Amino acid sequence: MRRVGQTPVLLMILLASSMAFGQDIPSPEKYFGHQIGAERKLVRWDRMVEYLQLIARSSDRVRFRELGKTTNNNPFVMVVISSRENLKNIERYRSINKKLFDPRTIATDDEARRLSEEGKIFVLVTCSIHATEIGSNQMSVEAVYRLATETSPQIETILNNVVFLFVPSLNPDGQILVTDWYNKTLGTPNEDAPLPWLYHPYVGHDNNRDAFMFTQKETRLIGKVLYQDWLPSVWLDEHQMGSGGPRIFVMPALDPINPNVDPVIYRYTGLLGFSQAAALERAGKEGIIYGDMYTYWWEGAMAWAGWWHNMYGLLTEVASARIATTIEQQKVDPDNPPRPGRTLEERTRSSSQEDIRKPLPPPSDVQSRSNYPRPWLGGRWSLRDIVDYELIATFALLETSANMRSQLLEGLYTAGKRQIELGKKGDPFAIVVPKDQADRPTVIRLLQTLAYGGIEVHQALKPFTADDRKYSAGTYVILLSQPFRAYAKDMLEPQVYPKISPASGVPPRPPYDVAGWSLGMQMGVDTIFAKKPFEADLRKLDSIEIPPGEVAGHGSAYVLSHESNNSLVAVNRLIKAGFEVSWLLEGVTINGKKYAPGAIVVRGGKDLPAMIKDLASSLGVDAAAAEVPALEPFIRIRAPRTALYQPWGGNIDEGWTRWLLEQNEFPYVTLHPQDVRNGSLRGFDAIILPDMNPRQIINGLTGNSVPDEYKGGIEDSGLKALHAFVEEGGSIIALGQSSLLLMDKFAAPYRDSLHEIKREDFFCPGSIVRVLVDNTHPIAFGMKEEAGADFTNSMALEAVPSFSTMKSSIVVRYPSSDILMSGWLQGESYLYNKVGVAEVTLGKGRMILIPLRVQQRAQPFGTFKLLFNSILTSAATP
Repeated sequence: MRRVGQTPVLLMILLASSMAFGQDIPSPEKYFGHQIGAERKLVRWDRMVEYLQLIARSSDRVRFRELGKTTNNNPFVMVVISSRENLKNIERYRSINKKLFDPRTIATDDEARRLSEEGKIFVLVTCSIHATEIGSNQMSVEAVYRLATETSPQIETILNNVVFLFVPSLNPDGQILVTDWYNKTLGTPNEDAPLPWLYHPYVGHDNNRDAFMFTQKETRLIGKVLYQDWLPSVWLDEHQMGSGGPRIFVMPALDPINPNVDPVIYRYTGLLGFSQAAALERAGKEGIIYGDMYTYWWEGAMAWAGWWHNMYGLLTEVASARIATTIEQQKVDPDNPPRPGRTLEERTRSSSQEDIRKPLPPPSDVQSRSNYPRPWLGGRWSLRDIVDYELIATFALLETSANMRSQLLEGLYTAGKRQIELGKKGDPFAIVVPKDQADRPTVIRLLQTLAYGGIEVHQALKPFTADDRKYSAGTYVILLSQPFRAYAKDMLEPQVYPKISPASGVPPRPPYDVAGWSLGMQMGVDTIFAKKPFEADLRKLDSIEIPPGEVAGHGSAYVLSHESNNSLVAVNRLIKAGFEVSWLLEGVTINGKKYAPGAIVVRGGKDLPAMIKDLASSLGVDAAAAEVPALEPFIRIRAPRTALYQPWGGNIDEGWTRWLLEQNEFPYVTLHPQDVRNGSLRGFDAIILPDMNPRQIINGLTGNSVPDEYKGGIEDSGLKALHAFVEEGGSIIALGQSSLLLMDKFAAPYRDSLHEIKREDFFCPGSIVRVLVDNTHPIAFGMKEEAGADFTNSMALEAVPSFSTMKSSIVVRYPSSDILMSGWLQGESYLYNKVGVAEVTLGKGRMILIPLRVQQRAQPFGTFKLLFNSILTSAATP
């Protein structure tokens, strides 16, 4: 009392004001009318945003930021949480953080140590990228409320040492879709019916596979947080998994590690994961596992990508409920435990739609061991259980990061410094990207993608020599003496997946997920690794833009090369504007320049020169004015009327294809199962079937709870309609497994040669393979004779006897040796000389079989033309 009496009046007022500042914040339970995670209760995204804004207005610990708009124009938000003093000096701490991430800006290790002591640790937690995995999203409002109002020593430690970047949803559009569908079907016969659509507008579950391409708006927004604006040291991405086994997976993950990542990143990532596990054990939680299923190898998933940027990236996977409805799992009989041995993937697999309301079988893995000391034995599991596990894991991470603040900051500085030193030594010293390549706009797209991930790109002002090879001025150079060297190297070098055997005499463990992703190979861009240090006059690029194309020559027509993907965007614009577009069927030389088959000739009226000039400027394509002889063999390209099949329940490949068509300005109409059943196909030239099993195409959704309007597939009537569509002159473009439909039902004269091959004999889960291309075929116009193609559990076709009325042509095939370019390919010989893409005539129309993943996740730019040309030739005439 004596001390208080000596406190100046103004300070007393300020103290009272600050104490009352957070007291007006209603608890989540009071604000939403129910406990977070309550049975069959979900908080919708708009109400969640309102509540976070209210907290930010009422608390001096919380700042609300809208980072941008989602695909469906909803707010994409982040809250920044720390002590009042830290937020007041936030730019100072961001500056320190940025310097520690770039050791080139720090003179000595002693200076780095001082900055590590002074700085605050930036921790990013991202939630619910998969919208049905909604627990962490719901948990977020409770976590923010606690950090805004509590005054415990734990909270004070966190607030004083951590700048917490909290993204309550990486997929707000999906959160709204899932919440609305759950509420709409709750208590009806349709409860538990699957969402009829993808839970991201384009890519569904694959939004977690966009971590290095940055194609989607949401990925770009979080990428800007990660690699440009905030540079968090620690990044936790919170997920959910199947319901049958462990309750939560925490780090560390499973071998193999990726050798490009600095070991200190792996060590501290594992340590932080152990701290989460320990906190859960202290709280008496069961079923906590680490070191199983999820590997360190691939950087395509969200939190994984941080490792190559010297960030401590973590993943949690919590067992799921039925969205917000409790599930029941039979308990293990201690006297008769099940036999162990199944993988975590098998143990956590969700039950089928038909038996989802029945109790799940008891967990099969109940063996205590070091990475799973207290197994889950079954019982009830609710959304509130998920929220509790997520809260404990999140606050454990924050507290450990706070207590280890300076050590973690010094660790990321050390990792960055070592990467720079490795780059200076050489082998490799730099990655050289020649500017004058066949598809210049795609070269720029590759460089832009790397730059968005924090990579520095330079351009040569003068000619130079590297490894005894001469390069012209304008060549792009990625020096590897930069902090994110590991990322640049890993994105562009061939991947060689380690063959790790669990024990002597046991075959090597195959990859869990994608094994090879080399961007240059996928995109058809030459990227050359220069081993030895070299001197060059270089300019760092602050922005990377497509250089305008050149328009030269004189004549009434214009000629464009087919080699650039953007040339086909130009074709779409020219057709839409009413100009006459043709493709030459043979190679020609015009104005002294050689054009391969497929050269694009444009004729039209007086507005054509201005149009061509605009296309050259905006798309970066060259055009030559010339008098092209009308006698040259050509096909006339008309506006194709294109349909894309979209099954009820959503299909990820359909979503990616839809996005790619829109980005490249291909008009299309969406066909649903009833449209095909009804035979509403006469108005189309091309129908695209996405990668899906023929049974799914024919049968569609069949669960008892599925609403009638979303039940079924194309059925027999749809098959007849598709058959008639082709015979009357249409084109079916079958991607991936949908090619089987054409082989099984329409007698396309091929079979999948891998169908009966055992997994131990042949396996290729996601790699880049070398293919041979007939680039004189219109479907392959513009491609090179060899290409890198994405093979993800794909098929290999071999010919079978056909009817005399059918004509077949091979567009792409596999070579007879050296097929694997990057990744893992077990049983390469099974691909030798097999077919990758084929065209088959049927009546007046054609069937195009494309079992390769030519547009997989919008990454393999080098094979996009196989899809684009297939569409554009569907309405072509001689």
